[in-house]
This record gives sequence, structure tokens and C-alpha cells, in this order.
Amino acid sequence: MLVFPQTFNYRLIIGTLVIAIAILGSYSISSFNSFKNQKEFLAQETKLVQHELTEMISLYNDVSIENEFVKTKLEVSKSKVETILSDIEEKKTNLSLISKYRSQINTLKNEREVIFDQIDSLVRDNKILNLKVDSVSKQFENQKLEIASLFKKNEKLNTIINKTGKLKANNIKVKALTIRYSKVYETHKLSEVDQFEVCVVLDGNTAADKGNKNIYVQILDAKDQIVSERGILNHEGLKIRYSGKTTIKNISEQITACLKISIKNKEKLNPGIYNIDVFQNATLIGSSSIQLI
Repeated sequence: MLVFPQTFNYRLIIGTLVIAIAILGSYSISSFNSFKNQKEFLAQETKLVQHELTEMISLYNDVSIENEFVKTKLEVSKSKVETILSDIEEKKTNLSLISKYRSQINTLKNEREVIFDQIDSLVRDNKILNLKVDSVSKQFENQKLEIASLFKKNEKLNTIINKTGKLKANNIKVKALTIRYSKVYETHKLSEVDQFEVCVVLDGNTAADKGNKNIYVQILDAKDQIVSERGILNHEGLKIRYSGKTTIKNISEQITACLKISIKNKEKLNPGIYNIDVFQNATLIGSSSIQLI
């Protein structure tokens, strides 16, 4: 009969505990780094949106105009930008809100371009405006350089986040479809739209968790209202209304996922730009837009 000394048993127990502590410590450091990278990414996105809004306000301030009609439109558009900037500064942002702000910024940029085109036309035809062209041009160039720098930093952070296991969407294509006599045609006329087709190219990610992935599509109309709501995603305290959902298996190579979303309550649709956001759970992984007339 073999008898092991009591000291040997203590050493065995201590050795096992040391290994367990080392494994837990490694996992905790990995989780902390992933959370830190995502937090930095969100902070960078927020800074980028604030920067764009500040530059837009600066451009409005540098325009001198005498035409009262155009001046009023300019002030209204500027007020919308200031409201969004104030909203960002007062609220705790998340990726869902950042997506909403970007959609609003795109709409306001289009609105701004229309107003600036009207101003240019008045300058050419009536000679009654005095625009500080050189100053605005320089600010545009400075804005491009600063935004390019921020995007470059953001791409690095985005690369780090992708390595933690999140999917990334590229080349999101959106089509408005009409069905006539069992045939499907693409259209941009609001009255003809029967469904939206959203196709997303998903990059392979071997670091992603194994198992199926839920992909949600949110369509917002020109008035920022959800189109054809199918449900509400509740994830980590966030609530996201979605228009469509699909599930994909774990991917290691690039694939294309498509889904068609039938329109409910067509009479409630409004002409304008429709924004499409794609989520993996509550994480925004891509955006696109389409205009309906």
C-alpha cells in the first residue's frame, strides 16, 4: 500500500489553484481590453460627429446673404444642426444613437447643398450676395483634412474591434421593388414600392464566436420613422426597432446576405431619403440610403 506524504497533497492543491488563477487573469485582461477598445471607438465616433456638426455651423456663420427667403431657410437648417449638437452633448451616446445622428447629418447636408445652390444662383443672376468664398473654401479644405485624420484613427480602432469577434458589413445595396404580374422590377417611385431588398456583404471573421448570428435591418423614412416594423430588439439595455431580420451561420469567408422586406401601410410612406442601418444584435455594422420620389 502506497502512502503519499501530506506535503505532496498541499503542493498539488496549490499548483492547481495557481493554474486556475492564471487562466482567469488572462481571460479578465482580454475582456477588459475588448471593452476598452469598444469604448474608445464609441468616443471617437462621437467626436467625429460633433466635429462635423461644428464645421457645418461654422459654414453657415460665414455666409452673408440679403435675400430674406433664402436667409430664413439657412437659419432653419442651421438651427437643426445646433439642436443635434446640443442633443449629443446632453445625452450618453451609444452606437444606435450615433447611427441616428449620422442619418440626420446626411439629410441636413443634402438640405444645405440645396440652399447653397440657391445662393450661388442668386450670386450669378442678381449680384446681390456677398459670400466669403475664400474663407469658406479654406474651411472646407481644413475640414476635409481633419475629418480624414479622424477617419484614419477610427479605422485603426475599428480593426481592433473586428479582431474581438464582431462582423463587418461592406457594400450594402438597397433596392425598392415593385411587383407587377408576378414579375419584380426596381423602382424609385413611392407609389409603386411593394418591398425593399437589402443585400449586405459580410467580411469573414475567424475570431467571431461560434454559432448563428442574428442580423437586423432598420429602415427609417424621410421623417425618421420606422418602416414596416417587425419587432423590437432588446439587448444590453438598448431597444432597437427593426424592419427585418435574418440569421447566418458562423462565417470564416466573405459572404453576401440578402433579405426582402415587404411594405406595410404603404399610404404612410413619405417621399425623400430613406436610411438603412444594419445591426449584429445591438452593434451597428453598416449603413446605406435610398431616395424615393
